[in-house]
Amino acid sequence: MAYELSTRFEAAFNQIHEKLCDYAQEDNNYASFTEVLTKAKFKHQGIDQYYDLLKQCSKLRNALIHRKVKEDFYIAEPHEEIVKELETLAKLLAEPPSAVSIASQPVEFFYLDTPVIKVMDCIKEKGYSQYPVYHKQKFIGLLTDGDIANWFATNLDTSSLSSEATIGDIFKIEKKDDTIITAVKSSVVDIESLFRKYVEKNQKLEAIIITETGSEAELPVGIISSWDLIRLKNYSFPLLRHT
Repeated sequence: MAYELSTRFEAAFNQIHEKLCDYAQEDNNYASFTEVLTKAKFKHQGIDQYYDLLKQCSKLRNALIHRKVKEDFYIAEPHEEIVKELETLAKLLAEPPSAVSIASQPVEFFYLDTPVIKVMDCIKEKGYSQYPVYHKQKFIGLLTDGDIANWFATNLDTSSLSSEATIGDIFKIEKKDDTIITAVKSSVVDIESLFRKYVEKNQKLEAIIITETGSEAELPVGIISSWDLIRLKNYSFPLLRHT
């Protein structure tokens, strides 16, 4: 089929444009690509990480489409690998995998009055290194195996190591700066964006906790660590970025 690659490129680009209109809450599908891209960036955090890439796609599209000699006659054909990347990007934006799909489930969590010995038993049995902690049905922080090790080292010669010691002995204050809570409707694009923002600020994000609506007053249905992101397919789009 003549100009099959150009036709596929244009179709994928139009799909992206339509999705950006949705993200930007723009009713007019004839709004310019740049306009809806800018609006979508501020209304949907996941678009931000693909903003420069999408601008580059727009330049490619303009060079290809706006210079048609006549209808169904393109001045050039894009490389097949470029088209495949654009189609992948269109699908990613239209149907991003859910955050829950890469989350650890079910989530082992504890309350502030839980004995430390019970947490130790869970670590030995499950091997997890992060545990959300709740008090009065509200999330107050993330307990890590490092927190426990530090507490043991600090209290090695004291009576605090009794079998009655609780998580409350470790958690003296709320500890939330290293944790984000998000809703089950979040996508992996949203999750990537959250982790990236912490990296850009040189801050460490230990985990993202997923609850039904993203409320601290809800129990966790999933938890995502930075290691879980490794399970994601790497959407790097090298050719689109360097054309």
